[in-house]
Amino acid sequence: MMKNLRLIISSLVLALFASSAFAQTLFLVQEPSNLAGTYDFTDSFTADGWGADLSSTYVQAEAAWAFDDGTYVDPVNGAAGDSACCGPIINGVDVNGKIAFLYRGACNFSLKAYQAQAAGAVACVIVNNEAGNLINMLGGDSASAVTIPTVFVSDATGATLRDSIEQGGVEIFIGNPNGVFTNNIGAYRANISIANSRSIPARFAETNTAFTVPIGAWVFNFGSANAENVILQAVIDRDGTEIYNETSAGGATILPGDSLYIDLPEFNQNGYDPGFYTITYSMVSDATDELPSDNQLTTDFWINTEGIYSKSRVDPDEGPQGVSGLRPANSTEFEWCIALKNENAESLAITGITFNTLTNDLDLTGEAVQLAVYEWNDPISSTSVTFDDLNELTDNEFYDYSADLQGEFVTHTFAQPVELLNDQKYLACATIFTDNVFLGVDGGIDYNIAYENYLDEVFFPLNDIDGGSWFAGGFGTENVPAIVLNLADPNGIAENVEKLEVVPYPNPTVEMVNIPLKGISGDVTVDVYDMKGAHVLSETICQLSGNLRMDVTKLSAGLHTFNLTFEDRSSTTFQVMVTK
Repeated sequence: MMKNLRLIISSLVLALFASSAFAQTLFLVQEPSNLAGTYDFTDSFTADGWGADLSSTYVQAEAAWAFDDGTYVDPVNGAAGDSACCGPIINGVDVNGKIAFLYRGACNFSLKAYQAQAAGAVACVIVNNEAGNLINMLGGDSASAVTIPTVFVSDATGATLRDSIEQGGVEIFIGNPNGVFTNNIGAYRANISIANSRSIPARFAETNTAFTVPIGAWVFNFGSANAENVILQAVIDRDGTEIYNETSAGGATILPGDSLYIDLPEFNQNGYDPGFYTITYSMVSDATDELPSDNQLTTDFWINTEGIYSKSRVDPDEGPQGVSGLRPANSTEFEWCIALKNENAESLAITGITFNTLTNDLDLTGEAVQLAVYEWNDPISSTSVTFDDLNELTDNEFYDYSADLQGEFVTHTFAQPVELLNDQKYLACATIFTDNVFLGVDGGIDYNIAYENYLDEVFFPLNDIDGGSWFAGGFGTENVPAIVLNLADPNGIAENVEKLEVVPYPNPTVEMVNIPLKGISGDVTVDVYDMKGAHVLSETICQLSGNLRMDVTKLSAGLHTFNLTFEDRSSTTFQVMVTK
């Protein structure tokens, strides 16, 4: 794993989590029951080395909202709100001995945490004052004086909890739960077996030899007492219909601080139906678990007819996921890749790559990203992975930014589709040439166990071009480049379009129309004409799911003709009635 990495330090930051299961930390609401559960967060110590190290400590206390007199004025940012707590907290009697909640804004994070600490708070939770991703908290002038745990949560989390906190009785646990509770078994996302990809074209899953999912999990005893009769259950559903349900025989005992891998029958079918598959792992023992939030974990994968292949998550309706970014710390130019190998690879060709990039303060307009596909011929063993025998199958394929599309997924279509061979290893890569440009990453999954199960797929190798070195593990199994491959029949899209019967719905419609495009992906140009033949709308859309959804509120009432043109210039036409 590359250990020297640099993160975006704005709202696009990727929160880092320790790789050891026993170093996992939690932000857990324990009471009331309707709010109970874990919430995403970043912490000050992981981000910038100030405050308390949550991997070795914890706090468990009631929450209280903190207020100051609202008169603090920052010379740059202006006046702060009465819960920004840039000045002394005025309701110290409410905050003393509790976990103080307050808002981001107007002054640095450490000053806020210091004010909470001075008022007697045992921990400080800073709530984002705007919508957006979690960020890392850089210390500032007061960092060295702060000793209490300090975490950062989203505006949505703050809104969910605020009313209940003000009413009282919200109990929160922050930190490492290992050894805190008597009876506590569980696991984290790095400890469960998952599929080797998150999006798999249906043609790559036609047999149980082309695609299979090992099922199992490492179950940990985080408690102080023996865990007796530990049982693991795995349930798989496809679009809500249960298709797999297996439970371990039981009888296992796990000592405090120890763990056990429990293996269940692999999931395989000789012909997989397309759909969204969800795997739910559940863990129980004889004793009532005192921290049940880590007793159930889910993972998923999507077998699709749209020709989408990815290691990162792609939602069938919302498209690719991953709006954080990473890059090597000491390198301007780098190339980050995902691997592909399948026994039915010849059935599809790569038509293009979808990706996103982010920056701290750079306008992306005029920037370029190179996209490439390599035939990868180096042998792989459990001790050796090399990148000496790469044969590039693309030729100077670049995506040129014509606008500042920060964090937005864009698609580059290759001049010629890249035809594939069965059982051949490939790398699909994006190359960044400019410092401060970060490739999008999906940090919401972890291929830790999948990495062990699929030795012939080294998932996310990274080429540090400036340093002249490849790193087979990239930034680790928990940081997945959000690179999505678009594949199609080698004979072209036209064949699929000829077989396509487009039945838009609802029709008539008032606001939105759904256009089913099963088996087709890539750029789609939509031209709309009114009843008089006037050209009233033209849009080019990156189509990554089986359903194209369009807003028609700007169209006048009446019958409209829609003409869809695909990447290979094939097209189809249908009509939609718009009502007002």
